[in-house]
Amino acid sequence: MSLLISLRSEALKTKRTAAFYFTLIGAAIVPLIYLLNVFTDGLSDTKKDPLNAILRLNGEMNGFAFFPLFVVLVCTLLPQIEHRNNTWKQVLTAPRSKATVFVAKLLNVQLLLLLFLVANHVFIFLAIVIAHFADPSVGLLHQPLNGTVVLTRAANTYITISALCAAQFWMGLRFRNFIVPTAIGLAFWLTGTLMVLEYHSRAAEYFPYSFQLFGIMPNLRPQLVQVVWTSLAYGAVFLLLGYWDFSRRRMHQ
Repeated sequence: MSLLISLRSEALKTKRTAAFYFTLIGAAIVPLIYLLNVFTDGLSDTKKDPLNAILRLNGEMNGFAFFPLFVVLVCTLLPQIEHRNNTWKQVLTAPRSKATVFVAKLLNVQLLLLLFLVANHVFIFLAIVIAHFADPSVGLLHQPLNGTVVLTRAANTYITISALCAAQFWMGLRFRNFIVPTAIGLAFWLTGTLMVLEYHSRAAEYFPYSFQLFGIMPNLRPQLVQVVWTSLAYGAVFLLLGYWDFSRRRMHQ
């Protein structure tokens, strides 16, 4: 019960920020890009399996850039609400443990991540409906949908980002200045991307900020199962270290 109350409190604090709207805007970027392309260049009626191709492209663009960047920002900024508002003393003097505070903040972040993925798929399906009526000759709504692949891709995107999310969440709690953990996260994300795309480094499968690419690049999928478990393991370690660090520090106004 205490955890639910704390989670509700965190959700209410989030509603007073731009995080909710930022999540929806981030989720809508790829569908808007797709619609812009439809109205400028039209739909190709020669593309094989156009419906699933659109959904695959949506998943790849989000997994490559927009979702990792969103995770870096949200997992860093949300834990810092108390730092920005100077309310740590008020939070920690309430009748709840540090463990409850830590878990509630973590769950609140996870809810926003899931909201991003759900909203993105809702928006891309709305975009597909609009595209269908803009060019009925392609018959997008009459194409077969591989729902299992769509769900699997979304699940892989969420799981492979676990290590990055946990690391940024820890840094968000650790630093008072949001610029430092955000800069670290963006630098590591860029490093991980270059390790995969430019240097083809085998170390990328052990670097937490590269993991999200393994679910969207066909040549990396043979390592996906290993990367999924590695991401979960890293995520658990980062969260344990983050809680240990959080529990032993005194928060000041």
